[in-house]
This record gives sequence, structure tokens and C-alpha cells, in this order.
Amino acid sequence: MNRRGGRLSARGAHDVITGIAAAAGLEEHVTAHVLRHSFATTLVRRHTDLVVAAELLGHARLETTRLYTRPSAEDRANAISLLPVDD
Repeated sequence: MNRRGGRLSARGAHDVITGIAAAAGLEEHVTAHVLRHSFATTLVRRHTDLVVAAELLGHARLETTRLYTRPSAEDRANAISLLPVDD
């Protein structure tokens, strides 16, 4: 909410996020978009269903959510490790 109790604008959200990042001494450029990517990536890496993640992000298409959640090398290795192995 803004100072008048109304809806926070995109610019207001940006100012809050960059202010918090600056106060925390973060050196990297932190934006609402970076925060959104971090949110999506965290959901997926903690095994949240992609449909639920898409809903939380307000996406109508799963493909849009997938763009936010690119798998890392570790994610791929973990997926391979789940495959059954005949000994």
C-alpha cells in the first residue's frame, strides 16, 4: 500500500525494492523483475507444481512461466539422479 493507503504503483514498488536493496548493501542491480525471477525460480526448485507457480505469477500460459525458471546444471543432474538404475 502507498502512503495514502491506496494501491502501490509499479514505480512505488520499484522504489521500495531498490531502497531495501540499497539499505542492505547489495551491489547487484535489484529490480522488481529480478525479484519476480527469484520468486519463480525458488518455487520451481522447491518442487512447486508449475501450474501453481504460473497461477501465483499471474501467467495464463505455462510457457511464460517456464521462461522464468530455466533449469541449472544442478537441476538437470538432480533430475537424472532420480532415474532408476539396474545394478
